[in-house]
Amino acid sequence: MGTIRNGARTYLDVIAKACQLSRLPGFRTGLNTILGTGNAAELFAAWEPFCLIVDGLIAGDDFFNRKDHIDTDSSGEDTEAL
Repeated sequence: MGTIRNGARTYLDVIAKACQLSRLPGFRTGLNTILGTGNAAELFAAWEPFCLIVDGLIAGDDFFNRKDHIDTDSSGEDTEAL
């Protein structure tokens, strides 16, 4: 894996950004307009808990970005803690 980026880290960054954007004022109103109130409510019922899990993982020592920092072969994603 690369020493700076890989797919998992990029995925985490994109999901974190999407969660951040979904909390902007007017997002829910726009989603209601696009999908309809019922469909938007169903989507948000799954989305918000997912974002809370992602937020928790990031806050809990940034697990995804530090997962293999203890690799001894020095070829892992993160060779030292961030």
